[in-house]
Amino acid sequence: MTRTLLRRSSFILAIVLASAFAIIRAPVRLGLDLRGGASLILRVKSPDDAPSGANQRNVVEETRHILERRINEYGLSEAHVQPYGSRGDELLVELPGVSDTGRLTSLLQSRAVLEWYAVEDGPYASPAEALARHGGLLPFDHKLLPTRPAADGRKAWYPLAGRPVVRGTDLRDARVAAGLMGQPLTTFSLSQEAAARFERYTQANIGRRSAIVLDRVILSVPVIEDAIRDSGQIQGARSREEAEDLAINLRAGALPAAIDIVQERTVEASLGADSIRHGIAAAAFGLAVVVSAMLVYYRWAGANATLALFLNGVLLVAALACFGAVLTLPGIAGAVLTIGMALDSNVLIFERIREELRAGKSDTAALAAGFSKAFATLVDTHVTTVVSCAFLFFFGTPAVKGFAATLVIGLATNLFTSVFVSRVAFDWELSRRPSPRLSIGLAR
Repeated sequence: MTRTLLRRSSFILAIVLASAFAIIRAPVRLGLDLRGGASLILRVKSPDDAPSGANQRNVVEETRHILERRINEYGLSEAHVQPYGSRGDELLVELPGVSDTGRLTSLLQSRAVLEWYAVEDGPYASPAEALARHGGLLPFDHKLLPTRPAADGRKAWYPLAGRPVVRGTDLRDARVAAGLMGQPLTTFSLSQEAAARFERYTQANIGRRSAIVLDRVILSVPVIEDAIRDSGQIQGARSREEAEDLAINLRAGALPAAIDIVQERTVEASLGADSIRHGIAAAAFGLAVVVSAMLVYYRWAGANATLALFLNGVLLVAALACFGAVLTLPGIAGAVLTIGMALDSNVLIFERIREELRAGKSDTAALAAGFSKAFATLVDTHVTTVVSCAFLFFFGTPAVKGFAATLVIGLATNLFTSVFVSRVAFDWELSRRPSPRLSIGLAR
């Protein structure tokens, strides 16, 4: 037993322990098709003030970041928002564990453009009535906006004067609170510069009305009772969930453009459980058949291949955990294909060793020559597969990308286990015998 063999064995043991720690510390997350949940494809509209195609990429990227913040504020840290398709203006939102998407869809679609205006007069029952009171035309710096529909469906219309006193970008924070009568409301705090501006406005307009506007709809028209500096509250929410959603949107920021839902798909959790159960059963059956065949045909060398295959699976799962990957059905397919590649690598090495033994070489020389000659072939096959996976990753759909990424990681771990780990196992076998002799299924 040499020091080199001990060092190599210690290196393998350290990697296995580190992999086990990574798997326990950060287990691999299950994807939408396994865990169940909802999938949305969103299309980002071009900004109204931008020419066709201008700055579209930046708008989509900013929209993606804002949607991620909203989802994280909502409490779905495992959700993903990523570009989708070849149009350049679509986003894929995957929400594992979510079955009722009604509230979340409203949360994502809301632009959350908050503005605080001075109210000119009103209310009016219709836009026509408001325009008639102003000679049929509002001044160029005024706008006419409705309130939210009441229980009977009616709206009130208010002419709003000038530019907004406060905008959503002036907010520093927003939270949910309860009013004096227990009604839900959203409290907010302003930045230092906006607080000074807001204090001047409220102090000069005590007793007058102001309008809190969200996405061009008036939420409430409160009367200014005293000077307000750096904080305030927004009333009018019908439920606590509505107040919470408003606070989430205000904290995450306003979307730079409107979005449309192109496709909405829900995967039941039972389907994910069935997929996992059938996948595990199929993998276990296939693995048992393959391992049995290897042990029968290659004898003790088959046990080496089984050890390498087991460590390959451990390293693959650990790598997925370290990268924060999400395991999906295509990812499982990539892992299964990795098992096939691992067995193919071991068979290639074993057959090379058997050829050297038939040529009359000693067991030690045949082992060294077999691994040396097979290594170049293994690298060639792995590199060509990685190149194919690169094309799948850059040009495929998210599902195809998951398959390609899992397969590439599996190929990297397979090259380590089939060459390095298997060679160490053979060295241990030879070091334990007085007269080195391989058990590789070759009758001699």
